[in-house]
Amino acid sequence: MAVSWRSWLANEGVKHLCLLIWLSMNVLLFWKTFLLYNQGPEYHYLHQMLGLGLCLSRASASVLNLNCSLILLPMCRILLAFLRGSQKVPSRRTRRLLDKSRTFHITCGVTICIFSGVHVAAHLVNALNFSVNYSEDFVELNAARYRNEDPRKLLFTTVPGLTGVCMVVVLFLMITASTYAIRVSNYDIFWYTHNLFFVFYMLLMLHVSGDDWKPYKLRRLYFIWVCRDIQSFRWFADLLCMLHNKFWQENRPDYVNIQLYLSQTDGIQKIIGEKYHALNSRLFIGRPRWKLLFDEIAKYNRGKTVGVFCCGPNSLSKTLHKLSNQNNSYGTRFEYNKESFS
Repeated sequence: MAVSWRSWLANEGVKHLCLLIWLSMNVLLFWKTFLLYNQGPEYHYLHQMLGLGLCLSRASASVLNLNCSLILLPMCRILLAFLRGSQKVPSRRTRRLLDKSRTFHITCGVTICIFSGVHVAAHLVNALNFSVNYSEDFVELNAARYRNEDPRKLLFTTVPGLTGVCMVVVLFLMITASTYAIRVSNYDIFWYTHNLFFVFYMLLMLHVSGDDWKPYKLRRLYFIWVCRDIQSFRWFADLLCMLHNKFWQENRPDYVNIQLYLSQTDGIQKIIGEKYHALNSRLFIGRPRWKLLFDEIAKYNRGKTVGVFCCGPNSLSKTLHKLSNQNNSYGTRFEYNKESFS
């Protein structure tokens, strides 16, 4: 017999709509988190160290957090009884949807199991990469203390690692005791193991609070210095190199954008000394193209206020002041400040 779409919508429509919304939330959350850790500048060097494992571990964690927050709601019997008897839910279809709460609970549970597997596998790879790819340039980023440290130490001697292992054990007990065979033969086993959810959530709180992979908020400072000869840079070069190395180690290499310009030179020169290598790559001949620079800053700071500080001759001050007052297509506002000595 042909299916009546009208009857199907009445019986199944709301259920499938809710399932579609839930599925969309999971996909969107996973993809958005994956892209953040794959392309986000604040995770650039961490991604270089861990690779795909970083993206998968964080994206799966987002899906796990969502479903762990939803899985208990369908089993809150007092809440369900209240909603069924409340006049605030007048729709018969909506009330019938509440009868599907157990199905939604199982769906969230299966999702937690699947993404727990992805999360664990990704972190096993991360632990190995932390050990193998250890670098003294990223001391504050690396969970390992030295190269080729036993990855098992990262799993069993850190709060995220130890709580993660315990959560896997508790989850395994809850899954195996939830099978049809166990529930039929000995319901008490199912009941008592399912009450381990309290232990699971306590471990989850410790696991999340112990995870110190915090993002760095990207706030860029453009430092443009124009001089006539190479020697003028030397007195400030040590401080600039120190800042560069500091932000590099803190996983904020783009915090300061240093650009050095030689306005007069007979040829390309370099700041002498191996320790100034970072500055030599930022040394340019000629003068800055201020209009292009302002457009770039406006593009990456849409709708924000950007401070401009000028310390130099009046001719330069007038140029920057004029550019600060011009309109741009990004809604960025420039606040001009100066310290003129001529």
